[in-house]
Amino acid sequence: MLSGVCMDIGGTKARIYEFQAGRRFAQLEIELPPIDSRVSEHENGKRRVEAISRLVKYFASERQVPRVATACAGLKDPDRTSVTLLHFGVPLPNLTQSVAEETGTSIGPLYDDDVAAAWGHLVSPISPLGTEPLNTLILTAGTGLAEAHWIDGRFVDKKSYPRASELGLEQRLRAVAWRDNGNPFQAICELVEARRTLYPLDQLILSGRFVHMDRNCLPRLEETLQLKVHLVDLPEAPALGALHLLQASAL
Repeated sequence: MLSGVCMDIGGTKARIYEFQAGRRFAQLEIELPPIDSRVSEHENGKRRVEAISRLVKYFASERQVPRVATACAGLKDPDRTSVTLLHFGVPLPNLTQSVAEETGTSIGPLYDDDVAAAWGHLVSPISPLGTEPLNTLILTAGTGLAEAHWIDGRFVDKKSYPRASELGLEQRLRAVAWRDNGNPFQAICELVEARRTLYPLDQLILSGRFVHMDRNCLPRLEETLQLKVHLVDLPEAPALGALHLLQASAL
């Protein structure tokens, strides 16, 4: 069972958790500083890095934690120490180095949030993927869209399929695109059908801000797609998955 401290850095928020024997023991969430159009992209990123450092220092220092497993949105540099590109956000330069210098705590390597979220579902006892690992498409709505595919007992390399943004669907699946009417039904159907051209699917897991969608459309989704559809409230999935990946890498 997983124990340790882990963090998820998104486009607007950062969350840090402590797990003990697989159970969430403590957590803290902050809003990242809003992007200020009056200053440079670099300065906006620096402000966010400073906010993340304060979060880690407050949460991890009192627990005397030397390392925090971290999932993070956006493209990373080869060493996974910085965020070099973040759609709907700003880059986070020298993230791991800055946090380490300020807090004495390591937060590297930075794991991709979509991959980490998928592993979080796999190791969580409350996720359908953890209890019944069928061929599964996992969609997590947030500031952007995270996507993962569990096929034939493994996660598919995300470089092997076109991203939702390349299909013109990410904008429609972001929470801000459908939160007013609560129904991203059509965009979900289009993405599932696109993925079905690659491999068979048995179930669909909708997580993140999808938990706020109109639940009345779930039976219609299942009927239209002929899939098991699950709404799973597991906001800690990316952080939990990062903790699993970090500990597995040490074995």
